[in-house]
Amino acid sequence: MYELIEEASKVLRTPPVAFDFEERDDAKEIEEKLSEAMDRFGGLGLSANQVGLDARVFVMRTQDGNKSFFNPEVTKVSQETDLLKEGCLSFPDIYLMIKRPRVCEIKYHDSDGKEHSTLLDGIGARCAQHEIDHLNGIVFLQRASKLKLDRALKARPKEKRKRIEYEKRQAIAQYIQQVQSAKDSEHVDGESVKESDSLPQNSQAS
Repeated sequence: MYELIEEASKVLRTPPVAFDFEERDDAKEIEEKLSEAMDRFGGLGLSANQVGLDARVFVMRTQDGNKSFFNPEVTKVSQETDLLKEGCLSFPDIYLMIKRPRVCEIKYHDSDGKEHSTLLDGIGARCAQHEIDHLNGIVFLQRASKLKLDRALKARPKEKRKRIEYEKRQAIAQYIQQVQSAKDSEHVDGESVKESDSLPQNSQAS
């Protein structure tokens, strides 16, 4: 099970090596485990070096489910940009306004080693650029001015408290849902027993 490495680790600031499909046979395993970790941590994307893997690959949520990108490269970007708030699993409770191209084209390989090219826009383009930054040894803190970074760091304790409160509410809601589901299940089972008991005595199993 993959775990996030410490935010101060040099691994986050060191580009991992390209994935060699001729030398390695664990592409499917990396794809599966990275995807599982991304879902577990609640991210939109996750790069291999964020969990300490020396491999140029990231996974990302898409409309068609989680998708892996091996040896990704940005080949084109739009002149149009967006300024949006970004966060990062490796730097919890830090949020920064980051300007990025609205549209980008990337070239990559899938887990079978087949090459593809795709055009992304909006959140997909932003997420892919964020993850490719990771694979180039760039963390999103470097994309912000010192003033913005200082403000974000100052707000970090407040953001942490908000996150913890949100997680508590989510846990309570999930518990209530589980209890209600259990009660509904018991009710259905009770009705099944009652119906079974009301069968005529001369009835037989088929």
